[in-house]
Amino acid sequence: MNIRHKITLWITAAGLLAGLLFSIVISYELIEQPYELLDAELDSQAHTLLAGLAPGSDNPAAGSNKTMLESLGGLYWFKVFDQKQELVYASAMTNFTDLPLKKRNTGYTVSATIPKNAAALEQDDGNEVTFRVRIFTIPFAGQEYLVQIGRPMEKLQEEIVDLVFSIVVGLIVFTLALVLLGYFAAGKILQPIAEINTLAREISDKTLDKRIPLPENHDELYRLSSSLNRMFDRLQFSFKRQKEFIADASHELKTPIAMQRLFFDEARQRDDLPPVFRDRLAAQEKICHRMNRLVKNLLDLSALDLAESLDPDTVDLTKLANSLLLEFDDIFKAESIQLTVDIQENVTLLADEEKLRRMLINLIDNAIKYNGDHNPEIRFSLRKKKDNSISMEISNIGPGIPADELSLVFNQFYRVEKSRATAHGGSGLGLTIVQRIIELHHGSIKIESTPQNPVRVLITLPAGR
Repeated sequence: MNIRHKITLWITAAGLLAGLLFSIVISYELIEQPYELLDAELDSQAHTLLAGLAPGSDNPAAGSNKTMLESLGGLYWFKVFDQKQELVYASAMTNFTDLPLKKRNTGYTVSATIPKNAAALEQDDGNEVTFRVRIFTIPFAGQEYLVQIGRPMEKLQEEIVDLVFSIVVGLIVFTLALVLLGYFAAGKILQPIAEINTLAREISDKTLDKRIPLPENHDELYRLSSSLNRMFDRLQFSFKRQKEFIADASHELKTPIAMQRLFFDEARQRDDLPPVFRDRLAAQEKICHRMNRLVKNLLDLSALDLAESLDPDTVDLTKLANSLLLEFDDIFKAESIQLTVDIQENVTLLADEEKLRRMLINLIDNAIKYNGDHNPEIRFSLRKKKDNSISMEISNIGPGIPADELSLVFNQFYRVEKSRATAHGGSGLGLTIVQRIIELHHGSIKIESTPQNPVRVLITLPAGR
C-alpha cells in the first residue's frame, strides 16, 4: 500500500468515525424525542380520562363524559383500577387484546396481534400492532387510581425504521464521498513530493549541476529540498575531486612511463644482451605500452568528464569516416577482414571533429579486435535521415555479447572477454569514452547482439547541434 492510499484510508476513517458518532447522537435524539412526546401525551390523556370518568361520584361517566371516554377508547387502550386493584373502567380496545401490567415509572412497548377485521390499527402483514404503554398512579376524590394506558404506534415504528435505513444509506454515500475526497486530497498533499522525486531522478552523475527549486514557504518541503540540494552539492564536489585526481594522477604518470619506454627502446638496440634477458625486456615493454595506453585513455576520459560543453564546427563526417577507414586498410588486409561500406555523400554536422575522430577510432579498433576468427567481416554505414539526424552503424561477425552484459559494456574498465581484451591490450575504457563523446554531442548509442547475428553498434547524432 503506497502513501497516497494510506492517507486516503486515514482521512476516510477519521471522517467516517466523526460521521458515525454524529449519526448516533442525531439518531438517538430523533428516536427518543417521539417516545418522550408520546409518553407526555399518555400522561395528559390519563389525567383527562380519569377526570372524565369521575370515579367515586354519584353519576360517573355520564352524558358528555361518556361520549368523551368512548372517543378516547377508539384511540387509546386503557384500564382504570381502584385501590383494591378492581377494574373500574376499560376502553373498547381492551376487548381485542390484553396488555401486560408492568409497575414502572417509564414507558414500555408491547406487541400484540389484532386482526384487521376486528380493528383498523395500521397493522403489518402479520396483524401485529406495537403499543406504547404507561402506568400512572393518580389521586382523585380522596383515593388513588391506577391508570394503564397505551396507544398504537405502528406508523411511528415504521418511521423509525425508515429513519435508521436513511441514516445507513447516508453513511454509505458519505463514506464513498470521503474516499474520493481523501484520494484527491492525498494527491494534492503528495504532489510537491512527487515533483521533488521526479527532479531528483533527473539528477545523475552527468547532471550533478542541477538542483531542486526551493518553495517560497519555509515548510517541511523546503527543508527536504534544501537537504537534497546540500547532498547533491557534496556529491558534485566529491565527483569533481575524483575526476581531478584521476586527471592529475594520469598526467603525473606520463613522464615516468615515457622514460621507461625510452629505456626499453635503448636497451633493445644493444647487441650484448643475452636472449633470455632480451625476451624479458620485450615482455616488459609490452606491459609498459599497455600502461601508456591506459594512462592516455584515463586522461582523455577525465578531460571529457570535466568538459561541460563543446566548441563545435562544421564537420564533413563522410570525409572523416572514409579517411579513417583508409588508415586502417593495412590492418584489414593483414587480418583478412572483409570491409563492407555504405557511406552517404556530404553528411555534415556541427561537432567537435577531434572527438568524433577518437570515437570512430575506438569503434573501428574494437570491431577489429573482437571480430570472428573464421571469415571476419566489418560493415560500416553512414546515412542522414529525413529529420536531418545522422545514423551510423558499425558491425562485425564477432563472438557476441551476452544479453545480461549489454547494459554493462559502457561501464569503466568493464570487458566482456577479459582474456582476449588483455591479450589485445584493452583497458575497458574505449566504449566509455565513445559514450561520453556521443553524450556531449547530445546523441545516443546502443549495442545489439543476438546469437548467430552480427554485433551491431547503432549511433544517432543530431545534425543541428
